[in-house]
Amino acid sequence: MSSTMVPTKPTIGVIWRNGIMAAVIAAVVNGILFLIGSAAGAFPSSVITPMGVPITIGAVVLMSAVGVLVGTLVYTIFSRFSARSGRWFTIVAVIVLLLMAYSPFSLAGAPTLMILFLEIMHLVAGGAAIYFLTRA
Repeated sequence: MSSTMVPTKPTIGVIWRNGIMAAVIAAVVNGILFLIGSAAGAFPSSVITPMGVPITIGAVVLMSAVGVLVGTLVYTIFSRFSARSGRWFTIVAVIVLLLMAYSPFSLAGAPTLMILFLEIMHLVAGGAAIYFLTRA
């Protein structure tokens, strides 16, 4: 006799628990990266974002958490309509990460170290989202 396992959809609660965990971890790690980068001179206040302000720790923490929570919403939608939600989410997340790789280079006057830290921060947020959400 053999038994077959029928894949089950993760519950909304499990998805959002994992999403919040990913958001908190991404925000904390990126906050620490910002502090390290600031101490190394990577985030000069003379570099202005498209919003007209320099990058601050508050913005880093907020954008890290919001980005992962938006990803959580996307994963929630995928999980309701696809049996392979983890796969589709990973594909979309990697595409978004690749598209976001350009944004640090668009900051006028940004030093190389700043671009490097921002790229790492993108990978931290995207990696946390992919890791925790696909395990929901």
